[in-house]
Amino acid sequence: MAPSRLRSLCACPACGSDLAWSDAEARCSSCDGKYGIVGGVPLLLLPGARPTRAKQWYPGALEFVPTRLRGLAQQYRDRLKPDLTYKSRARRCLIADFVTSLPRDAVIANVGSGGTDYGANVVNLDIDNFSGVDVVGVAENLPLKNGSCDAVILQAVLEHVDDAERVLAEIHRVLRTEGLVVIEVPFLQGYHPAPRDHRRYTEEGLCASVEQHGFQVMRSGVAVGPGSAMAWVAAEFLALLVSGRSTSVYRFARAVTRWLAAPIKYSDWWLDGHPMAHVVASGVWVIARRSDAARGPAT
Repeated sequence: MAPSRLRSLCACPACGSDLAWSDAEARCSSCDGKYGIVGGVPLLLLPGARPTRAKQWYPGALEFVPTRLRGLAQQYRDRLKPDLTYKSRARRCLIADFVTSLPRDAVIANVGSGGTDYGANVVNLDIDNFSGVDVVGVAENLPLKNGSCDAVILQAVLEHVDDAERVLAEIHRVLRTEGLVVIEVPFLQGYHPAPRDHRRYTEEGLCASVEQHGFQVMRSGVAVGPGSAMAWVAAEFLALLVSGRSTSVYRFARAVTRWLAAPIKYSDWWLDGHPMAHVVASGVWVIARRSDAARGPAT
């Protein structure tokens, strides 16, 4: 997104007022808050806050690799670690299809974006200045103006934030009337902090949460199926079972049990679209519309 357009959308995270921009900082016109700009990316965090990088809670089997080989092992780590989730093409394209369904000039906020790229009209916002991020901020205090967005993407974020209720209220605030939000969250998944991991949702519970915050549910479904849920749980269970209550053994065993359990995920090829898949799904999603007729909880 063009810097001029991006800046026109941003607001002070402390009071919501307009910002005055220079090459080095953004200054609030009301509370005189000052926010740095690094590499062209504004750091719109509340005073005293700092970007928070996700900590590695589980080093896996890397510590068992000889020191002289750890650099090489780290380089190929992702290739050696099997993915425990399977998504059909329709599930993989959920967010991209949501974006392309909107007008080309629509303003879309991708909250908790990481390194994803859904197009030039998407504002990538995350808690740290990762590659591809346009604005650094937190979901509980979105540094965006009221009613500035046509749509919001919230993919694998609600489980990690400190205050999910506040985040949903903030999304409602920054959306225009009739604006849309797509949310994807885990239901049956193992612990995966980024930087923390706080909660899980059923499909029914996710729909109820967004409705309580002034949204009208349009569609919902399974994002990641039961086979993936079973693969993830089986890998963790087997590693715990053979670990002898030893953390070190667990870390080593998990590197093996992931490979043993990973093939289970492919059962989702068959289970994709099953009308009862939601009862033990790994993840669920909802697309909802801001409805001013609905009244959410006070914030």
